[in-house]
Amino acid sequence: MRNMLKAFVGALALMAALPAAAAPESVAVEAVTIRDDDVFYGAADAKVTIVEYASLTCPHCASFHQDILPKLKEGPLADGKARVVFRDFPLDGLALRASALARCGGPDRRLAILDLLFESQASWARSQDPLGALAQIGKLAGLKEEQSMACMEDRGMFDKIIAEAQEGEQKHGVRSTPSFIVDETLYRGGMTVEEMTAVIDTLAK
Repeated sequence: MRNMLKAFVGALALMAALPAAAAPESVAVEAVTIRDDDVFYGAADAKVTIVEYASLTCPHCASFHQDILPKLKEGPLADGKARVVFRDFPLDGLALRASALARCGGPDRRLAILDLLFESQASWARSQDPLGALAQIGKLAGLKEEQSMACMEDRGMFDKIIAEAQEGEQKHGVRSTPSFIVDETLYRGGMTVEEMTAVIDTLAK
C-alpha cells in the first residue's frame, strides 16, 4: 500500500509540473456523478453543478478559494444558479495528509477546515513541522491534536482520497489542479470570475 500510494502521488506531481496555462483548456468528458457524501458550496438544488478537483498544496487552488470562490458565493451561488462540489486530487504526500485532516472533522466541518487550509497554505505547507502546523489548524476546527495526528496517518482514509483522485484522472481526464468539470466539459487551469460566471449563465438558462 505504501509503495502504491507513493507511486500514485508521484505520478500526479509529475503531471502537475507543467506551467499553468494562461487560459483554461476545455475538453469534453463524461459528466461526474454526484455522491451523497460529496461536500459543496451553495445550494443542493442549484441549477449548475461545478466539480472542482484540487490539491491542498496547490497555490492556484488556494487562489481560487481566496479570490474567486468568495465572489461566486456572492453571485451565482447565492442566487441558486450554481454550486461547487469539492473533490480531492492531492499532488504530494503533504496534500494527502491535509485532505485527511479536512475529512477528520466530518462532513459538517469539512468545508470550514478546507477554507482554513487554503487560507493558511503558505504557512503550513512551508513549515519545518508541517504535520504539527496542520494539527494546529485542526485545533481551530475543534479537533484534538491526537485526533488530527491519527487522521493524518489513517491508511483507510488515504485509500478513499486516492480512489477519488484516481476516478478524476481515469474517468474524467483530470491531470492537474485546479480542474473544473461543468456538465460534460473539463476546464484545466485557473478560471476568472467572469469566465466561470459566463459558463454558469449559459447552462442555467
